[in-house]
Amino acid sequence: MKKQSKIVLIWNSVKSSKSFSLSQGKLIGLTLVVVLVFAGITTIAINAFSNSFYAAKLLRLQKNNSKLVGTIYDMQNRIKQMESELHVLTEKDRALRTYADIPLIDKDVRKLGIGGRYNFQSDELDNLLPKEDVELSSLANDLDRLTREIKLERISYEEIYNAIKHRSPQIRSTPSIRPVNTGYISDGYGYRKDPFTGMKRFHYGIDISAPTGTPVYATADGVVRSTNFSRTFGRIIKIDHGYGYSTYYAHLSKMLVKPGEVVKRGQKIAEVGCTGRSTASHLHYEVRQNGINKNPLDYYFTGYIR
Repeated sequence: MKKQSKIVLIWNSVKSSKSFSLSQGKLIGLTLVVVLVFAGITTIAINAFSNSFYAAKLLRLQKNNSKLVGTIYDMQNRIKQMESELHVLTEKDRALRTYADIPLIDKDVRKLGIGGRYNFQSDELDNLLPKEDVELSSLANDLDRLTREIKLERISYEEIYNAIKHRSPQIRSTPSIRPVNTGYISDGYGYRKDPFTGMKRFHYGIDISAPTGTPVYATADGVVRSTNFSRTFGRIIKIDHGYGYSTYYAHLSKMLVKPGEVVKRGQKIAEVGCTGRSTASHLHYEVRQNGINKNPLDYYFTGYIR
């Protein structure tokens, strides 16, 4: 028979002595169990220590990084200012495209901008800041969005520039300024309640309230086609600008041009009045393209373009 190694343990007590033996296989198994248990306890202890150490270090970093929060808030305010300025540029872009007679940018395209999105790993860096209402991830996303929108605006302005460069005569003939320098819009383009009948009727232009005698200016180069008087519009001037555009100026107190006269954008042609079917001194102003009425507000620029 093959010999087997054994370990015999004997201990004495007051009443009796006891002993038991372990074979080599059992001893090895027991040793492995002890080693595994020890390794498991050690791993748990190390993990617990590491987490505690990381949490303490993170807390120290957050306290130190609290100084960055003020800078981040300042950057957020600057981003808001950039968004406001970009909104102004967007409105001017829309007006310029109308002015140059090129299609407007689709709102979905404008929302997306130009270029791919930046993949920002937010969780790691956000954890480095104190628990305040500020996130680096939000800041990065705002910068990413503004970058794409600015790229789109730059490309748009290049397109507008090229269009204007090749359409100079047409540009001069496109209505693009306010017909009066002062006053306020008392009635807009679209359906409204008629001030005399109370019935709902479509208003084909805009009414600009201004004192009698306020100068009225031609909104584009053109030729005066008519200077008439009607019961409805009182003294009224029609200017043909070419390229399908024409403008109408009504309720005038004075008309300073004659039929056939060539006028330039910004030239004084009349004065505001209260003639015809009118309840107060104002200018009724219309823009038509190929005989179809358009909203005059789509043909407004800031200041004069001479």
